[in-house]
Amino acid sequence: MKPRNKLQRKILKLSQGLSPLTKHQYKEAVRKVGLHIAKYSSKRGYECLDCGHTWTGTEAKRVVCPHCGAKLNVDTTRKRNFCEKDYFAVVTKCQGFQVVRMFFMQTNLRKGSEPTYWICEAFQRWLAPDGKCAIVSRARHWFAHYCDCWNWDSDMEIREENVGHKVTPWRLIGQSSVIPEIKRNGFDGNYHRCSPYNLFFNLLTNNRIETLWKVGQYKLAIYAIGNSYIFDKHWASIKVVLRHKYQISDPSLWFDLIGALDYLDKDIRNPKWICPENLKEAHDEWQAKKEAKLEHVRRRRERERALSIEQRYLEDQKNVAKEEAEYQKAKSKFFDLKFFDNEIVIKPLVSVREVLDEGHQMHHCVFANKYYKDENVLLFHALIDGTSIATIEFSLENFTVVQCRGVYNKVPQHYERIMMLMQKNTMKIMSKAA
Repeated sequence: MKPRNKLQRKILKLSQGLSPLTKHQYKEAVRKVGLHIAKYSSKRGYECLDCGHTWTGTEAKRVVCPHCGAKLNVDTTRKRNFCEKDYFAVVTKCQGFQVVRMFFMQTNLRKGSEPTYWICEAFQRWLAPDGKCAIVSRARHWFAHYCDCWNWDSDMEIREENVGHKVTPWRLIGQSSVIPEIKRNGFDGNYHRCSPYNLFFNLLTNNRIETLWKVGQYKLAIYAIGNSYIFDKHWASIKVVLRHKYQISDPSLWFDLIGALDYLDKDIRNPKWICPENLKEAHDEWQAKKEAKLEHVRRRRERERALSIEQRYLEDQKNVAKEEAEYQKAKSKFFDLKFFDNEIVIKPLVSVREVLDEGHQMHHCVFANKYYKDENVLLFHALIDGTSIATIEFSLENFTVVQCRGVYNKVPQHYERIMMLMQKNTMKIMSKAA
């Protein structure tokens, strides 16, 4: 698209004057970014796909070609053609602007042929000292979300940012040249595995990232670049860490620790809690306490929910009378059923109030889920010495036990005996249903 302001017009003009890759940069890109493979066969030994040299040796994962000195990854399959696509960056400056040039490289290797390398510049990111930025890029194909879908026949023009511009370079080629403002804000030439553009942009526009970089909290700074919300939320705790010169070795674990401490109402500005000697042990300890409290809260809410359902039911006396009448009308013909062996007695639940008491005693959802309102469900409970040990849901459609639950929905005591007793008396239930 056409440049829309003075800054974009200036950047586009400067971009057209940038020099192409030098021979040295090209060779370095081939060496560092290109694919290097040695084919291995137990009969024929090694063959370097860079220079074609063959030699014998024992099988290994990586070898060095004795002819060209290339470091090679060993391939033992029958594959003959290899293709690799990667991006590399050249970091430079131009008349006060920081420039990150992104190049696309495709390597083609074929056994018995010379390797070929195709390199083309995909886009450039221009960054002014005040943080203003622009992208000079080739066009991308419409509706393409794949990052490599560039239109290589298009011109380098000012473009809007899209998914293709978010790629991270695999390697940096050549020596980085940066503007004084970036050096002033803490950059010493080491990227610490951070994308060059993301690092430069944040050093120029985010004074918190600048602070972390200057004091050597590189891992924390890189984590903060990708997780700005949680970073801003706990900045006060981070300042305490910086004052006590505590090095955060794993930011993800540390923020999990802070989250657990905060949930447990601990002071997350106290170095006693947030600067542990062993981060992993402290994280595991407080995370376990958080999980225990979450489980306690969950169970309490379930109990409150069940209790509120019971209370609402009991408070509505008209509804109680109506549902009791409906339950008696639908299920009363089964109420005289009684199955027992030497110890266990199985009887129907003869009222909605009994269903309510059963759910409360057994700590499950037989009342909350209103099983008693289902016309095709008959509810029983199994008792020993008058105490319920299991609640049984029996289907009046196919005359089988749907579920048999003990306290807290666990498998009840004497489960096999209960199921056998229900199976023996199925014909009695069927005769009542007829």
